[in-house]
Amino acid sequence: MISTAFTLSLLGLAAATPIASRDVVPNYPPKEISKGFNLVVNVTDPSADFSPSIQNSFIASIHTGAGLALVGITSDIASSRTFYVNGTVEEVRYSRSNVLSDGGTPPTPQGLQLAPVEGSETLSTATMNFGPGTAGVGLSRFPEPYVFLTPETFVACNTSLPYYQGKYFVTIQRAATTVDEDGEINRNIPEGCAPVRLIPQCAKLPELPSDAYSSHEFAADSSCYKNVAALNWKEYGP
Repeated sequence: MISTAFTLSLLGLAAATPIASRDVVPNYPPKEISKGFNLVVNVTDPSADFSPSIQNSFIASIHTGAGLALVGITSDIASSRTFYVNGTVEEVRYSRSNVLSDGGTPPTPQGLQLAPVEGSETLSTATMNFGPGTAGVGLSRFPEPYVFLTPETFVACNTSLPYYQGKYFVTIQRAATTVDEDGEINRNIPEGCAPVRLIPQCAKLPELPSDAYSSHEFAADSSCYKNVAALNWKEYGP
């Protein structure tokens, strides 16, 4: 089993509103349970969306070297990555688990990692290098009414990559929310980037060959949605 010791803060998650204070009982999308899932992009600010739109695209990896990859997007589910939450019941409960995907031959764990951007106090680059990734990256749980990848806020940015001679790719980063001394909340979303939520869509976790370096022994049961694109987010949130 792969696990690490530290936990990320979940600063920026919205507080739940008491049911009694609402005019109607909210209608939340039905969830299912699966060990595997794809991650689907939900653009939370449509005015910041790209052209063509990245709404309902899938999370994929962008190879940048031996055992190295950035987190990007694809419109083709066949090119997307299948993920799973890796950890014991206790690690999942206390946000010490990891989100992994199997890559390479033989299959080897590639962990979702948030690597701080040099010179920035709030921005991190999402990578999928071989290894355990960042402990505490996971899926939201109660009292959040929706399931999405945490910690927030993830952003999609048009990025020039030297590995591809400067060609532009849409990559995923994380912009940490901060609070000023006067209590003002700053989302710190870089100019030209779109704020997104990464929503889990249930997927079959492939069986591993006998020579795999990966292990699904501690792949946790995760909440997910059958068809993210079919959900009416204007009705549901998030």
